[in-house]
Amino acid sequence: MKKSRLNFLNEQGPVTKHCSKCGRRIPVNSPYDLCKECMKRELFPKVKDYINDNYDVNEMMVAEEFGIDRSIVHEWVREGHLEYRQRPKF
Repeated sequence: MKKSRLNFLNEQGPVTKHCSKCGRRIPVNSPYDLCKECMKRELFPKVKDYINDNYDVNEMMVAEEFGIDRSIVHEWVREGHLEYRQRPKF
């Protein structure tokens, strides 16, 4: 069998990756071991507490703090699940 860059088969069949919590299939190229739903359940409360405890944080800072992709944090903000705190003006 000729090998190509797009060879996604191994001896056992197609290469797949599953969430370590619930077993759902996740993209093979995902850097995470959890699906988005499990990540949301596990990380969301921690992220929300972090934002509530810190003024003037942004998506990039939150993503760096928790080692997650910025797009995940952006999605939570866009959906209205998170809201950033700004320092009160006196």
